[in-house]
Amino acid sequence: MYDMIAEATGPKGATQEISQDFKIILVEDDHDLRQSLADYLRLRNLRVTEAPSGIAFYKALRNERYDIAVLDVNLPDVSGFELARDLAVQREMGIILLTARTGRDDRVRGYAEGADLYLTKPVDTEELALAILNLGRRMRRGPVEVENARSTSAVKAPDGTAWRLNRQTQMLRSPDTRSVKLSVREMILIEHLAARLDETVSRELIMGLFGHARIDPESRRFDALLARLRSKLKAAGMESPIQVVHSAGVRLVKQIDVA
Repeated sequence: MYDMIAEATGPKGATQEISQDFKIILVEDDHDLRQSLADYLRLRNLRVTEAPSGIAFYKALRNERYDIAVLDVNLPDVSGFELARDLAVQREMGIILLTARTGRDDRVRGYAEGADLYLTKPVDTEELALAILNLGRRMRRGPVEVENARSTSAVKAPDGTAWRLNRQTQMLRSPDTRSVKLSVREMILIEHLAARLDETVSRELIMGLFGHARIDPESRRFDALLARLRSKLKAAGMESPIQVVHSAGVRLVKQIDVA
C-alpha cells in the first residue's frame, strides 16, 4: 500500500514495518528530550512535527492532519490530559501520553481522558516507535472514514438559520447541522458571548468567568482556550463564530440560540 517503508527491530530481533506515511506530532516542553525522541523517530522514517507547548500544538493542527499525537502531560500552558480530552472527542488521531507520573490514578485518568497508550518516562525509544507503529495500524483508516462521513452526512439548512447550543448535552450545532461537543469552559464562553452578539468582550471579563479575577499579562490561558475551541471547530468542519478583536477581546459574529 505504501511506497516508502522502513524497518524497526523489536526486542527479540524481529523486524516490523514503520511507514513514512504516519505523521506524528510530538508535544514536549523539554527541548533536549523532544529533540532526542524526534530525531530517533525520524531515523525510523516517521514524519515528526515538534511542538513545545499546547498553543504550538493547536497552531500546528490548523495546517496539518496527524495520525498520532504523543503528548507530555506536564506542559507549561495546558495539561496533556486536556489535550487528550479534546482530541478524544473527534477520534481522528491516536493518542499516546508520555509522562513521569507513574501513579495508578494518573494512568486511570489518562485512559479516561481518551489516551490509547500511557507510557512513563524515561521511555525506551524503540518501545515508543513500535507503540506508534501498532497504534498507527489501527488508526490508519480512521481519518479517511471520518472525513467521508462528514462529506455525506452534512445537510445544508436554510440560509439564516442560527447556530444552537444545547447546555444539557454541551453540543454546539452549526446551521448546516454539523456539531461538536464543548468542554465546560468552552460552553460558558459561548453562552456568555451569545447574550452579547456583536459586542466586544474583554479577555479579563472572560477569564473572570472562570475564577481568574486578575490576569497575568504573560498568561496563555485565554489564548489556549480560544486555540482549543478553534481547532475543535475546524476539525468538525465548522467555521468559528468568534472573532478576535486585537488588544480588546473577542466578539460573537453569528447568532447562537441557547437552549
